[in-house]
Amino acid sequence: MKTNLIPPEQIERIRMKIYYQNVISSGFILFLLTLLLIISLAGILTYLHINYRSLENEIAVEQSRVIQTETYKGMEKKIVVLNKELSELQKIQDKKSNVYQIFDDISRNLLIGVKVYDLKVDKTTNLVTVIGFSSTRENLLNIKTTLETNPKYNKEIDFPLSNLANPRNINFRFSFTYTQ
Repeated sequence: MKTNLIPPEQIERIRMKIYYQNVISSGFILFLLTLLLIISLAGILTYLHINYRSLENEIAVEQSRVIQTETYKGMEKKIVVLNKELSELQKIQDKKSNVYQIFDDISRNLLIGVKVYDLKVDKTTNLVTVIGFSSTRENLLNIKTTLETNPKYNKEIDFPLSNLANPRNINFRFSFTYTQ
């Protein structure tokens, strides 16, 4: 048998006090667990964010490598195409280099002191036709002398006398066969 000497109202207050203390301590424990859960989730979120940034950086590096590789491959293809075009141009230039040599030789050694309006070279026959202007007859006489004395120029010379008719301001035309 138990006897309780505490009045029932006080017992009820003590029970309510214990009940409130249990509720408050349970609430406090629940609050601490929630806070612990939030801190854990924040840590996990921070860890995942750091890993995400790291992966994002790695992806960016790999993408730049892929772009560089594709760029290098594209450049290699362009270089191959350009090399083919250059070799074709070289072949064409080699075929026409004879004409360029003729132009260079004539401009350096023959057409001194005159203005040339038209200079044609027939590739098959090496016939050179020159049309131009000379301020003096002496320049044309020097050209005529060079044509007659130089073995590269002295075949099939067509130098009309009308080129030498005026002493100054002469429009001229002549032709010859160039030999190499």
